[in-house]
Amino acid sequence: MFWRKKRVSPPSCSGPIEIFARHCIYSSISQHKERPQGFSREACYQNFLDTLDPAKAHVTYFLDTAHGSLQEHFLSGAKRVVQTRSGSEAQAFLDLLSYVEHLSLDPGTILYFVEDDYLHREGWLDVLREAFDLPDVDYVTLYDHRDKYFFPSYKKLMSRIFYTPSCHWRQTPSTTNTFAVRYGTLIRDLAVHRKFSEGRKISADHDKFCSLQRKGSLLVSSLPGWSTHCEPKFSSPCVDWDKLLKSPQKGAL
Repeated sequence: MFWRKKRVSPPSCSGPIEIFARHCIYSSISQHKERPQGFSREACYQNFLDTLDPAKAHVTYFLDTAHGSLQEHFLSGAKRVVQTRSGSEAQAFLDLLSYVEHLSLDPGTILYFVEDDYLHREGWLDVLREAFDLPDVDYVTLYDHRDKYFFPSYKKLMSRIFYTPSCHWRQTPSTTNTFAVRYGTLIRDLAVHRKFSEGRKISADHDKFCSLQRKGSLLVSSLPGWSTHCEPKFSSPCVDWDKLLKSPQKGAL
């Protein structure tokens, strides 16, 4: 495998991780998806609250109200809710990028973009920060995509393997639009992120990250996963995610 010479990424800063959580009242692209027993977006939100350490992260919620209002959504009691009328996943992501672009953040600030149908394991914030201590890492996902283990297209996939105090990490070619990145890296690659969402209803996230890889960016995923997309066929292996859905602990907004 050919390794492209790396560009220098900004160093991570020690401040809180800035989380941008995207929610919607209705998602047409999710209607066909198989979901685990007990799934709801509110259950995922409760899991997010249960596993979040407010001392280590700031959270801004983005709610697409194209098909409803904040008052009818479970985010109605949350702080820092930005309302949009995006109408599609791709436009919602573009609206989020426009918002983040105009923030005054240190280039090394870690950003975490997360969608509303993900679950997280306890301690994920610390694990996420560890990944940015690895050399040359540009993008991080806590989702260990199960399809990488059985799709024919990945039969010959080769990956660099790293480790940090909590887990191993593997180089991976792509992920979803739930990912982490330093602010300076996002601004550097902003045109690429926009390119694969503009003029679409659904972002071409796989193609985007493959494009970023060809440009020299390094994306890593944790082994095992510290988060998962709630689609059983593609969920992160080696973790009982159903247990997290069935036994939520009540957290504060």
